[in-house]
Amino acid sequence: MVLFASLFLFGLLGISDGYIYVPPKYTGSDFTFWLVNNNGDLTSNGAGILKAKLYADDRTIVGTGTVCDTDNRFTDEAARVICMMIGYKCAENWKLDTTNTNLPALIDNVECTNTSAPFRDCRYDRIDTCNREISLKCSSRCDYEFSLLDSEGTKSKSKSGLLVASNYNGMRGTVCDDNFDKAAALTICREMGHTCAASWSSRNDMDLEQTYDDSEKKASEQDMPIMLDDVTCSAKGVLQNETFGESCFWKTESDCDHSEDIYLSCGCMLEEFKFFTVDEENEPTKNGKGLLIAETKKGSHYGNELRGTVCDDLFDRTSAEAICDSMNFTCSDVSFSSIGDSQDTTQKYENVQNRYSVVLDDVNCDSEFGCTFSTKPDCDHSEDIIIDCCVGAGVTTESKLSAEPEPTSESEPTTEAKPTTQPLMKL
Repeated sequence: MVLFASLFLFGLLGISDGYIYVPPKYTGSDFTFWLVNNNGDLTSNGAGILKAKLYADDRTIVGTGTVCDTDNRFTDEAARVICMMIGYKCAENWKLDTTNTNLPALIDNVECTNTSAPFRDCRYDRIDTCNREISLKCSSRCDYEFSLLDSEGTKSKSKSGLLVASNYNGMRGTVCDDNFDKAAALTICREMGHTCAASWSSRNDMDLEQTYDDSEKKASEQDMPIMLDDVTCSAKGVLQNETFGESCFWKTESDCDHSEDIYLSCGCMLEEFKFFTVDEENEPTKNGKGLLIAETKKGSHYGNELRGTVCDDLFDRTSAEAICDSMNFTCSDVSFSSIGDSQDTTQKYENVQNRYSVVLDDVNCDSEFGCTFSTKPDCDHSEDIIIDCCVGAGVTTESKLSAEPEPTSESEPTTEAKPTTQPLMKL
């Protein structure tokens, strides 16, 4: 009986291998956070070293100290959750502070996965000392309005232009290209009402005036301040259609000059362009195999007469599959190569290539961000793409639009898949 009681008690206490596990008397929701300077004094500008106080369930203080990130596990979601707990609307940015403030530490390696969940759902470790403290910048002004300006400093009539951000008090300025990425481009294009981001480059590649217009009628010209720097947005935010304030981080203090201003183009490649293939006689092929040609669709803001080859820069299998799919080929295998990879292919298509210019470059597609591309290629025709949308066509699958019946015997295979583009007249 005594033995049974002892085993029962050991089970309750969680005794295992000589150790006693005692459940903690506090929960992850019993925290308060605030921001301090290197001396430990409270800041009032929403920026500083992150400090926390942990309470037990009876509200007695368990500990006070800074928030550390020893193993690089602090997440963007954690920054947003904590800023909202402090009383702000969003987190502008965060970084590791290694200046050795000599402040006591409290928790480490904070990981949150959902900005709408309470802090109790976040994971963290207890710690006493560290020299990798979180420095956080929170803000109550999270929303920016974005616009694109032409070389005259007026609002662009196309989907391309110098990227300008306007803050809550109407101040306007450019955006530096430091750390700017696909997710940032797509998020900002969506903020302006576009579905996709096409491309971006630094301003020193463009011939643009360092001026902007407040009224769309060019009432005045001024030197533009740089409004935002180090803009990064999360892939998860893109998939969840989050706003700029919800998904992105940025700095309002910049170390850039205007040569790094962003020139942004918005637009969906497969909405702006249609694709087809031609043979060595410049005849459209029906099997999705040949020299890849891109042509603007009617109403495209790139114009109605842009037609030419596609450069292989950044082009990959996912890009090939996206383009083949747009031509309604759904075969099990695709292949592509640069025309310059084979001397025979180069000679075969030389006369055809001379009839076209290179119109698309840096085509790069993925499932999260769609297809980015550039209409300002830096290629020659040796980099033109030869594509085969249906390797072994008729054996594995057929075009979506194929009205032909399945072959009834191995001696009568279907050898061609039908594209959706109408045959073009030979040039």
